[in-house]
Amino acid sequence: SDTAAAAAAARVCARSLAHLRRAGRVLAQERARALAGMSGPVASRCLLQVFLLAWGIAQLAAGERVVVVVPCYNEEKRLPAAQYLDFLRLPAAADVVFLFVNDGSMDRTLEMLQGLQAEAQAQLGPGRIDVLDVQPNGGKAEAVRRGMLAALEGKLGSIGGGPLSAAVGDIVGFWDGDLATPLGALPDLLGALRGAEEGPGRLRCRGGVAAGCGAEDGMPALPPVDMVFGARVGLLGRDVTRSMSRHYLGRVFATLASLILQIPIYDTQCGAKLFRATPQLHEAVAAPFRAGWIFDVELLARLKRAYAARGTSTLQDVIFEFPLHRWHDLPGSKLGLSAKVGALWGLARIWHEHLSPWTGPWPPPGTDNRTTEL
Repeated sequence: SDTAAAAAAARVCARSLAHLRRAGRVLAQERARALAGMSGPVASRCLLQVFLLAWGIAQLAAGERVVVVVPCYNEEKRLPAAQYLDFLRLPAAADVVFLFVNDGSMDRTLEMLQGLQAEAQAQLGPGRIDVLDVQPNGGKAEAVRRGMLAALEGKLGSIGGGPLSAAVGDIVGFWDGDLATPLGALPDLLGALRGAEEGPGRLRCRGGVAAGCGAEDGMPALPPVDMVFGARVGLLGRDVTRSMSRHYLGRVFATLASLILQIPIYDTQCGAKLFRATPQLHEAVAAPFRAGWIFDVELLARLKRAYAARGTSTLQDVIFEFPLHRWHDLPGSKLGLSAKVGALWGLARIWHEHLSPWTGPWPPPGTDNRTTEL
């Protein structure tokens, strides 16, 4: 009957609206508020609202594109390929694409990655795994930069829709291939970037009233952020395992990096980072890094200058550090003494080139191609 059909349509509409609210479509909500305040015939407003709902559902179906760059160098026998496929099967990973960057590997890493791509296409459909071959070996910094730049500029065959854009919620990041940070942390970081931070018994919302946030529970809305970094903090109830020497060396390095950057960041070197696809990020990865394995600090220094040039936000206001629930120090990722000493030189060079009032390039002390977290 017409009544039953109308009731069914109302239920579909209610469910769609609920999905849109949960997705936090700021633009849709702003348009809805504008339409609600319009004068004119009721029928006209209704048609406009129906159009808006259709637009919102189309946006929801398209989804935000999330590209996670995974740098790989001689990973033929180390990469836990099955874990990537298992993760992509999860509903929480529906909009995630892994971009594996072969960094001039000397073994059969490229063939292994191409096989993984084919397997993902056969099991999950096209566009879930892409492979970028970079020759010759340029180090983790260059592999990450080339992968992020390819994603930002829309140069990947598996990712439709052209260049990534923060205006529609697109996200790009990088993740260490050995999964010292488990893939289970990726939905946590995405949730923090998209607007929800775990609080005591509830979710706190980011973005203010325009994003559907409110202070009715007595908790003010948190400001939106443009990047979320994993932080290896050994809190009670968390499974974060590091050797004592590595932990304290890392704390010394992080303190020095914080002083150089002049932001209170806890962990610059964790290999799990996500960013909104902003113009500032594109600017920061446009040119090769010069700092070797501490490129994370150089990236932050470039971002600090980019945000300062636009005068919209300070860097520390758009970063959120997420304390990881689990992180394990894996074998095969050790740094030698010379690399650790070279990191101090690298920090000084980053300050001089990007943050000092007297900027000017230094000659690099050498190239370190290790793919290691401190």
